[in-house]
Amino acid sequence: MTWRRVGLILAVAVLGAALLGGCEDTRRWAYHQGIAFEQWRAGLESLRVSSDSGLDWHLLRSKDGAEVPAVLLIHGFGADARNWVRFANQLEGEYRFIIPDLPGHGATLPLTTSMEYGIDKQATRLFELLDHLGVERFHVAGNSMGGAIAIEMARRHPDRLISLGLVDAAGVTLQTQEFRDVLAQSPGNPLIPRRAKDFHTTLDWAAERSVGMPDFAITLMGEEKAANAEVAEKVWADINSDPAMRLGQTGVLASINTPTLVLWGREDRLLGVDNVEVFTQTLPNARAVILDGVGHVPMAEAAGQSADAFRVFWNRIPARPR
Repeated sequence: MTWRRVGLILAVAVLGAALLGGCEDTRRWAYHQGIAFEQWRAGLESLRVSSDSGLDWHLLRSKDGAEVPAVLLIHGFGADARNWVRFANQLEGEYRFIIPDLPGHGATLPLTTSMEYGIDKQATRLFELLDHLGVERFHVAGNSMGGAIAIEMARRHPDRLISLGLVDAAGVTLQTQEFRDVLAQSPGNPLIPRRAKDFHTTLDWAAERSVGMPDFAITLMGEEKAANAEVAEKVWADINSDPAMRLGQTGVLASINTPTLVLWGREDRLLGVDNVEVFTQTLPNARAVILDGVGHVPMAEAAGQSADAFRVFWNRIPARPR
């Protein structure tokens, strides 16, 4: 029996004990152990990196793989690095992953309303992080808001990018009518949970399929998200006033020649599948893959299909020395 098989059995046992025992401390312990196990299974280590700009970054990074291409994975609004763990697990050993919690999200500090969270600011911070880690050339893939940041990185330093991945990405930001109607209400943003139980609603909006978390774990993650609601409001305000979220008619996309994969969930309730046509018709070197029965976070909902699409795409691109 492999150690991974043993780990899986232990993880199931821990979760079973938590659910049957009903003890809050046990459930919280199981929640954190389950997250740690998933990261270990994907070959990722959790670490902190202090930058010259005063940020205390939290990121997940592949333990091995110095000789394989580097991949920066950028999560979306209100999310964190954990959104990409199942995806990274599918490609362990093939690529060297760098998956940070963006400023304003997760465990990267400080979490404050006094910081600017616009697309250009976040792109600058990511380049600073990569420089600190000694990463010169890399693939980048971004989901939702992370896609808009990835586009800005490609616009700014195309010489450093091997490829660009846009996963249900903002940038064109054609929201569905359903989502626009909800945002027009007060209070109306289902992506900013203010109570732990609200995070169940957030996931209903974001995912068409299960993301593989039991209800008690969703609630505990919701506690983390609700505690950061004030900062999330500031991030939302900053990105929605940023022209980088509305690039459709600006000419920016047409100037990006980086090889691009546009990956989309057909059932995305936030950014409709009509975004795909704009990206593929405007980006000079783009191809698209649309996944049926998948929502806004394909890398979590359909990790295997998403990884297969990127594996095929990345394998076609010769990587210059890093």
